[in-house]
Order: sequence, then C-alpha cells, then structure tokens
Amino acid sequence: MRKNLSIKSVCAFCILLLASCSNDNESKDTIPDQKSILIKKITETVYYSTESETSTSEFAYEKNILKSVTSGTGNKSEFEYNGDKITKINYFKNGIASGFMTFNYTGDLLSSTLSGADQDEKTEYFYSNGNLVSEISGYFDNDTYIVQNETSYTFDQAKNITEEIKTSSLFGSPTTSKNKYFYDTKHHPMKFMNKYYRLVFELEGFDGKSANNVISRENYYPVTAETPTYFTYEILYNDDNFPIEIKKIAKQNNSLISKTVIEYQ
Repeated sequence: MRKNLSIKSVCAFCILLLASCSNDNESKDTIPDQKSILIKKITETVYYSTESETSTSEFAYEKNILKSVTSGTGNKSEFEYNGDKITKINYFKNGIASGFMTFNYTGDLLSSTLSGADQDEKTEYFYSNGNLVSEISGYFDNDTYIVQNETSYTFDQAKNITEEIKTSSLFGSPTTSKNKYFYDTKHHPMKFMNKYYRLVFELEGFDGKSANNVISRENYYPVTAETPTYFTYEILYNDDNFPIEIKKIAKQNNSLISKTVIEYQ
C-alpha cells in the first residue's frame, strides 16, 4: 500500500532531529565547544487560510551534546551516538516507546536514514567530492523501493544552496519545481549543530543545509514557468548576529506563512 509522507509529518520529524554538538569547522562533532551558541527552544507558528498551528521543541544537553528533544505535545526523541555520528533516535509518546530511526554512513558521509515501524521509509544522500549534490526519499513496498521525492542541489562557494530542483510524486503523477535562494551574511541558527543533523533538519521557516540565512526565494512551478512566485524572510537578530525570529512571507499578497522564534542557551 502506498505511504504518502505529508509535509506536516516531514516537518514534525525534522524538528525532532535538531542537534547541536560542535563548531561546523571541526571534524569531531561531539567535542564540546565552550563558545558554541546552542538552540534551547524553537516555537513555530504556521498560518493557513483561516487558522494557525503552533509547535514547540525544547532541547536538553549534557556537556553541550544534545541528548533529547521534547515537543509541546509530549513527544520525545533520545539520541544515541557512535563517536561523532548519530546511530539511532528513539521516539517516545508520553513515556511509551513509539518507534526509532537509524542512520547509516559511508566513511564520514551520511548515506541514508531508515524510519517507520518496519524501517521501510528511506532517504538516501549522494555526494560529489564530499559535497551534497542530491537526495532521494521513498519507501519499500515488499522488496520494491518506491521513490517519492528526488532533489538536486547547487551550492555556491559560501556553502549556500543557490538552486534546488525537486521532482515529487507524493500526490500522483511526478511534478518538477525549481527554487532559487538568496542569503544574508549572518550566522545560521544551527552554526554549531552536528553536520549530519544539518542535512536532515527542516522547518517551514528554515532548514540546515546552507551556511547562512535565506532572505528571499523564487519558486518556479512547474520548472518551466517563466515567472516565479516570490517569498521573503524578515529576520530579527540578537547581539551575536544569530536569528531570533524569522517571518516567512508570500510577496504577492504580503501574507504571513510562518513565524519561527528561536531561543538560545
């Protein structure tokens, strides 16, 4: 039976993966950095046509290494490591085990994650010269791997994604879209996050793959469209030049899509 991975489930899953362990220039991500600025809490409100939905996540550390994330709805994630690599995330609902996710590596590169009750939901990561170039996600139907999303990335010299091309078959026939991104030069909220978590993290307001903060986006849907849909990101920063509030806005009608509030330790 086909398993559709909804946008909400993806976002909920990603927020539980947030982790901060070291400076992103270090090779050992679980070595604590006393100067690291770590995320303590994220509160995000997503606005729909007639209503809104707010989610929270709070982060618990030991010696600056993330050990658990607890949501406002009673969900909790506990992390297991092997050196600098996450090996498993155990999920709990109101104290009762509710599943887990495993991480697989090729050398120092994250190659795939497996989740779901039967470990049948898979995301694969592909690289060129150690740099991320694409990812594929889907699920297993018996022994057949059904691909639902394929995404390719183009990075600039500052390690920011400048172009993203995504083909999705979540809701039927495959459709392809393109996004172009533009950035500030200030610190990303996850600057001191473990590099493997930056690959899998995503919220409505921001994700972890780029080095800086998105300030505008052009969306071309379908990919052949000549005129894009424009989005802007209004960002407030603290004295250390880290974002403390990100508002995502649809430029066409100036409507607020989401507001993300970030608190640090």
